[in-house]
Amino acid sequence: MLRGGLKISFDFSTFVDNLAKDEVEDLKSRLNYVGYSTNDDINELKAVVEVFIKDNSLGDINNKEDFWSELINFGYKLGDRILSFNNKTLYGSDVEELQELLSRMGFYSEPINGKYSKSVVEGVTKFQENRGITIDGVVGHNTVYEIKKLIRPGRDISLNEAIKSISPGLDTGIIGFNICFDIPNIGSYKQQIKFYDKVKKTSLEKGVISVFASEVNEELDINNKIEYINNLQPTLFISFNPEVNDSINYFKGTFSESLLGRKLAENLASSLQVKSIGKSSNILKQTKSVGIIINGKIYQKINIELIIESVVDTLNKQFEN
Repeated sequence: MLRGGLKISFDFSTFVDNLAKDEVEDLKSRLNYVGYSTNDDINELKAVVEVFIKDNSLGDINNKEDFWSELINFGYKLGDRILSFNNKTLYGSDVEELQELLSRMGFYSEPINGKYSKSVVEGVTKFQENRGITIDGVVGHNTVYEIKKLIRPGRDISLNEAIKSISPGLDTGIIGFNICFDIPNIGSYKQQIKFYDKVKKTSLEKGVISVFASEVNEELDINNKIEYINNLQPTLFISFNPEVNDSINYFKGTFSESLLGRKLAENLASSLQVKSIGKSSNILKQTKSVGIIINGKIYQKINIELIIESVVDTLNKQFEN
C-alpha cells in the first residue's frame, strides 16, 4: 500500500491485531522509548506504528521479524554492543547517542542520523588519539568509558547544532534568510499552484528567499528530499504533513535535540495555537539544516503568512548579534 508517498509492504494492521497482550505492552514501551507515545486504543497504536515506519523510511520491511529487529535497533544504549564499521552500515539509537556525544566534544559535525558511517569512524579515531587509547575506530568498553567520563550532564549544544545555527545564508553570496519548503504532492494542480504562489509572494514580502524541495505535482521520496536539502543547506527547511493532526515538530532524539528547531517550533505553535512536539523523524535528523514539520490540513488550515512571519521573527532574534 502507498502511504504518503512511501510504499509500505508490511501489513502492520494485521500485525498489531495478532499481538498478545504482553506483546502489545512491549510494543508500546519500545515505541515510547524512541519517542512515539501512544495510548490504549488499538487504532491509535496502529497509527503510531505507521508513523514510525514512515518516519524512518522502513517501507521495505515485509514481515514482523524485520519490524521487531528495526524497533530493537532504535532501543540500544551506548555500550550495549560493540560498534565497528563494516560493509553493512551499523545503525541504531546507540550510534545516535555516540554521534551526539562526539559532536558535543567537537569530534563530529555531520547529521545525527544513527548510522555508523565513515565520518563517525573518523570522529571515533580522532577521539581515541586525543585520549591516548587504542586507535581502531571501534567503540568498545574503554572508548565508551572515556567518552562518558568527559561528558557533563544535561543537553549541551553540540557541534552539529552549532554549525546548523551559524550562518543564515546559502553559499551564493546572497544576504538574508533562505527557507526551503517541502510541500506534499496532494490536492488538485490548481490548489498546488495557488499554494506555491502564496508561499513565494509572502516570502518575498518578508525578505525571504524561498526555494522548494520539489516542483508542483512532483513526487520525491524522502531520501531524495534529504539529499536536495543537504546540498542546498538553507537557513531553515519547512516540511508540511497533512496526515497528522495539527502540531509542529522539531528534531528531538533520545539523546539530542535541535535547540533552534525547538525555539522555532514553540514560537510558531504559540502563534497557531497548536502543540510543539519533539520528534526523531528521518527528514529532521538526517538534514544538515535546522528544520520543522507543520502538521495539519494544508489547504484548509495552513496560514502561510503567519508561519513565515513567525519563523522570520525567530530567526531575526537568533542572528541579530
